[in-house]
This record gives sequence, C-alpha cells and structure tokens, in this order.
Amino acid sequence: MKISNLQAKLGDFTLNIDNVVFAEHKIHALIGSNGCGKSTIAKIIMGILPYQQGEIDFEGLQPHDIILASQKPYMLHDTVLENIVYPLKVRKKEICEQDVDNYLNEFGIFAKKFDYARQLSSGQQQKVSLIRTLIAKPKFIIIDESLSNLDIESMSIAKNMLKRLHAEYGATFVLISHQVASIADMVNEYHFFDQGYHIASCDLAGLKQSSNEKIKNYMQLQSLL
Repeated sequence: MKISNLQAKLGDFTLNIDNVVFAEHKIHALIGSNGCGKSTIAKIIMGILPYQQGEIDFEGLQPHDIILASQKPYMLHDTVLENIVYPLKVRKKEICEQDVDNYLNEFGIFAKKFDYARQLSSGQQQKVSLIRTLIAKPKFIIIDESLSNLDIESMSIAKNMLKRLHAEYGATFVLISHQVASIADMVNEYHFFDQGYHIASCDLAGLKQSSNEKIKNYMQLQSLL
C-alpha cells in the first residue's frame, strides 16, 4: 500500500503525508507523540475518515482484505464466540471452532467463550478484539494500541501470535504504539509522525542515528538513546 501527497483536514487538525509505503509482508509501526495523527491514518485507510487530496494506492487490496483492531474495541451485543466469528461470517469464510478455542486458550479466556462480550473486563475485550482481528487471516492488519493496553504476560502472548501468523501467511501488519521498545523485536520499519506531518520512515537503527531533532527528542523520551 502506498500513500502519496495526502492531506486530511479534520477540525483544527491537518494530516500531511508526503509518501509512505507499507511494503507487503512486513511489520510496520506508526509512532509519534499523542495527537500526531497515527490513529487518523488508520481510520483513513479503513474509509472511516475522509481526506481532501492525495492518493492511497491499495495495490489490489479489497476492503475485506483490511482489518482494524481499534484502541477501544466495539463489542457486538452477543457472546464472545459470536463476536470472534463475525468477520468470518461477513467474509463468508468457513468457521473452524477449534481455531477459536485455540486462541481463547492461548489468552486464558476459554471459560468466557459463551459469556456476553460486553460484560468482560476491558483487558478481556482487548483480547477478544485481537482474536477477532486475526481469525479471518486478512492480508493487511492494523492494530491500534491494542498491544499496549494488555498486561505484560498477555502482550507477550499476543506478540507471539502475531509473529506466528506473520510467518505462516505473510500478512502486512501496521502497529500503532507509543512504546517503541515493546515492539522493537517485531517491527521491520517505523513511520514517525509529528503534529500531523510524516517526518521519516526507517528501521530502528535509522531512528537511533537520526539527526532530526524531533526524532532525537522522541527517542530520548523513550530511553532508546
């Protein structure tokens, strides 16, 4: 996927992207301080928010190939099981309940399978949201802060899931995170934003070696310099 010369005006905020490429089969990360436009990019890709100029080249990706695990997941008025299999039903894919059970067991919430999803704790809902995102094996997966909102053990489990699925079928991942160190062992390329502007795209070494003052300050705050 390629984003070129994109501008989106949303109230007092303006997002400007000169050129960002999400190379296929890689794990990407959108990073930057609060309010820099990371979640806005995700919503524009998903078609939730509009943009006024520029181009997004989806390179053959169809809407059903792209999925977003949002920071505040929406739970259907139904059971955990029905929430998880919903994207499979929408895409008319076969439902393998054993796959669902395996994911639930990995996250330690198998006992919640037939519980009403909206009665789960926020952490448990994040787990359900991640399972729902991964179960349909889409080609392009955006995860907006969902990993950061998990406890340390659950984050480790989730990261192992992502690594395994990435190795198995090579989906393109875009992780949105404030914590560079927590995802550094996964990410191939970082896309740094500041106040709505795309500043740089590079690997972790490139961030550490950058002479850009905004990136240097950000990395120092992250204790990575």
